[in-house]
Amino acid sequence: MNNDNSPQTFRAVFFDWDNTLVDTWPILFKATNVVLAHFGLSEINMKELKVRARLSSRESFPKIFGDNWKEALRIFYDAIHENKNDIKLCEGTLPLLQSLKKSGYGIAIISNKKGDLLREEIGQFKIPNDLVLGSGDTPFDKPHPEMGLIALRHFNLQASEVVYVGDSITDWLFAKNLNMAAIAIGSDDYDGQLLARFDMVNESIGKLL
Repeated sequence: MNNDNSPQTFRAVFFDWDNTLVDTWPILFKATNVVLAHFGLSEINMKELKVRARLSSRESFPKIFGDNWKEALRIFYDAIHENKNDIKLCEGTLPLLQSLKKSGYGIAIISNKKGDLLREEIGQFKIPNDLVLGSGDTPFDKPHPEMGLIALRHFNLQASEVVYVGDSITDWLFAKNLNMAAIAIGSDDYDGQLLARFDMVNESIGKLL
């Protein structure tokens, strides 16, 4: 990571949610295939799902389901909600956030998951945070910078004082659009260039502690 965004200068950390702080791939996989089956479309495998997940559902669903996209979105989120108790924190998530909070860092969770469902899921784990923003809370989803700009105003910080932690090309683009340092979690790299774009890469959230 370059000196302009050295850890000493950070005053807040913004996090993605799905598959950064929590493991939701099995739930997303099940919900996606439930809605595809409902409309008589072919099911997809996990690799295809991870590629599709680069776009928010309110961006990708109109392309897949056409005029039925709002109904499809409702079925999708109903399926996720029905299985929300199966969500598991990624190992190291709670100790990391507790440590950041204790050290005085601001914590925001910024996700393309529907805002009310996102807050419900976060509430299951009593995770330390100062701000939660999800899809529908603002007119635009990531990688549009709007949610990040709102979060920066909330903390009264500049982008150089914040690092964004995520797991996808959408997260990297979001950070880039804000001129913010970015840390990748995981090892999925479908275009062969994703991970190299991030300022830092960690195999798991626990490695950041």
